[in-house]
Amino acid sequence: MAHRKLAIDGFDEEHQQIAQQMQYMSTKSDSEIMLMVDQKASAVRAAITRGNSMEALERALAEPPYGRGQEAAQSANALLVAEVLMATRTQDVNGVVGGLSEDDRDVLLKYIYHGLAHPAEFNCGVLLSWHERVVEAGGLGSIVRVMADRKIL
Repeated sequence: MAHRKLAIDGFDEEHQQIAQQMQYMSTKSDSEIMLMVDQKASAVRAAITRGNSMEALERALAEPPYGRGQEAAQSANALLVAEVLMATRTQDVNGVVGGLSEDDRDVLLKYIYHGLAHPAEFNCGVLLSWHERVVEAGGLGSIVRVMADRKIL
């Protein structure tokens, strides 16, 4: 629920400059990024069917599409990450989170927050369970790093 009716980030010059820089950071076109996400999806689903949640999650978190103008790729990748989270057995979650690098845990938290912001599309119960485990493994520093990061998913 938004309490503001005016998006004040649009008036911040620094925010606008960073958004422009992020948009041009990728040297790939939108179609190339979508193709990359689709290829990643097939590899992730193959890892899920083999029962290898760790590999599936690492692949899903690799090279996330950042920046404005990548909404379709970001949504597809977020759904892919959520698919891995829902396919992982509850008793395996701690092992999977513990095996992730700090950067991967931070990217995972970004996807968790993205999912919580869109409750109609994602299972919030699963996301909250994963959030608890990620914060246990990474500490409160993970939350601070994600909230302070300007790279948007």
